[in-house]
Amino acid sequence: MEALTPDKLAELLGTRKIPGSDKERAALRIRIGELVALNGEKWVRQNQKRLLDEWSMVVSSRTKAPKILSS
Repeated sequence: MEALTPDKLAELLGTRKIPGSDKERAALRIRIGELVALNGEKWVRQNQKRLLDEWSMVVSSRTKAPKILSS
């Protein structure tokens, strides 16, 4: 699955205010593209809030996770 463009992601989620780094948002563009392929664009639009809430939790948990140092 090819990643969605940033514009298409914003259109589907109804906002350009998507948390995360560029790398994290690139991963989200792939995942939302997969959801579109499985469920359709209408489903993604109907579930915008849920998807954005879950994404916000993922991003915030990554920034709060302790970093593991190698010895």
